[in-house]
Amino acid sequence: MNRRDYLLTGASLGTAGLAGCSFLAAAATPAPNVPEQRLDDGGWTRTNQASETVLERSYGPVTIEAVSNTVQYVDEQLQERVTSRTLDQVQTALSVFFATRVDFSPNLDNLPAGAGRAELLSQVQSNARETFEQQMRNQGLTDIEKSGEGTIDIDTGETAETIRLSAAYPFQGISFDVTDDKSVEIPPADIDISALLAVWHHGDYVLISGGAYPAQNFDQVVENSLSEGITVTVDVDLGLEPEAYRTEIRGLVAGVQ
Repeated sequence: MNRRDYLLTGASLGTAGLAGCSFLAAAATPAPNVPEQRLDDGGWTRTNQASETVLERSYGPVTIEAVSNTVQYVDEQLQERVTSRTLDQVQTALSVFFATRVDFSPNLDNLPAGAGRAELLSQVQSNARETFEQQMRNQGLTDIEKSGEGTIDIDTGETAETIRLSAAYPFQGISFDVTDDKSVEIPPADIDISALLAVWHHGDYVLISGGAYPAQNFDQVVENSLSEGITVTVDVDLGLEPEAYRTEIRGLVAGVQ
């Protein structure tokens, strides 16, 4: 898997389509405002941006439409450090971040009678989680499970509902040649991954943001026998800092508006 293969877990929302007239053009929905300075300082690089219609629902003669605009980032600084520490054999982005703005027409503050805002927000959240998990699976993550839920305070004053997920990144192992016919093997092992998904109402639109990050360091001491008299001990330490990544992702999510 190369460095561009592991794009954000949770990039675009799934579409729930019902017949009706279209009020929004995808290009008309602005991208969410993300904390650019924090991203720049942390070594994050934008990898993708996309807009799409994510929901159409008819309430009598009125059709409510929702259009999203999503931006995706990878922690390229972390990615380069891991690549360097594994002699270019691991080039995966282990930390990713995304933010999505969802605009409604009519907007959430002007919904017709019978069109429940809570119901629409619940559907947006459900769609977000489903697609978030599917994107994680598409990038090779396994054993994805809900590990909790709660809230997070957003910098603009709102409180977002959150879902926490756990997963595993299947590290495939690496090999280093020592002689023409001997090599040192680092065996495969899973790296625990944590993920956060947050949804909240801001102004007359909805914001969805989150990210995935390593939940443990990868640190192994492996002995390889090269001959009856030579045993090589290899200490592999990727220097991952789970608590720092958790704090960073929560700060980036809180900074979206």
